[in-house]
Amino acid sequence: MSHELLGLYQKIQETPALTLDLPPESGQGHVTRLDTGSFSLSSWNMEFHKDMIVEGKVKRDLRLLFCSGEGVEWSAGNNSMRLDHNEACFCLSDGSTERMCYQSNAAFSFLSVSIPTDRFFEMISGYLPETDRIINFLPGKRFTIPSTVQRKLHEIGPLESVHNGFEMMRLDARLLESVSLCLETILSEPAPKQPLHHDDFQTIRAIGQRIEENPANIPDIATLAREYCMSVSKLTRAFRRVYGVSLHACVIETRLQKGAELLTCEDRSIQQIAEIVGYSKPGKFSADFRKRFGVLPSEYRLR
Repeated sequence: MSHELLGLYQKIQETPALTLDLPPESGQGHVTRLDTGSFSLSSWNMEFHKDMIVEGKVKRDLRLLFCSGEGVEWSAGNNSMRLDHNEACFCLSDGSTERMCYQSNAAFSFLSVSIPTDRFFEMISGYLPETDRIINFLPGKRFTIPSTVQRKLHEIGPLESVHNGFEMMRLDARLLESVSLCLETILSEPAPKQPLHHDDFQTIRAIGQRIEENPANIPDIATLAREYCMSVSKLTRAFRRVYGVSLHACVIETRLQKGAELLTCEDRSIQQIAEIVGYSKPGKFSADFRKRFGVLPSEYRLR
């Protein structure tokens, strides 16, 4: 690991509010950290030029990690974990050295929500029974990020856009709601189902990657089923098991997310953006966008 990367890792652990770019010789991207009244957040968006191992000591806390990019593996002490795209997990950090393994030319994107264990205990003890058992149960639990949590995470927006105490209060409220939804997901999980066959899992992941890369050109589910040699019913069930939502809902969500990104960073008309993300009718794009984000595309652009 380069000296510059080690320095970045240590600085992002210690500085209350900071955005840092990756060293150009290592890759591209940035890491942003923000401390609120109750939580510490770190947003990681990066792509390395070569396979990289990043390591450093972490604080003693409970972390909730959300993965929206490529999956990653890491170890802390004698424990090892893996997190895949659109998954989240709870981790209990003991202050030991953590090692993250990043593959080259892969887009990694994570949000880490951290809180001291004693503060987390106080936070939930007034609402949930058997708090000790809950805290002991959480570490290492992986789960597909529910659509309700995905919406809350999108509402958070870039951490660097939080500028005052009022915005910090609203951020704390969104984070508390996200944590409660994740706890509810974990604690109300039914008995685990038989895992998907590896080949089926890889097929569904390939379809998910295709949607992420080009949501505008996804055929109907019957055509996809023929292309990937699956029955429609099997593809429907397997996709929901892997991603937590229906294939159609995933396509629409991805189109709208891409549209939201283009509205903030592209100087194109709403009609052009609608066409780029796969809508033949701008009116339908505007209606779906308003249903998803609560405002019209033109209003979203002015935020």
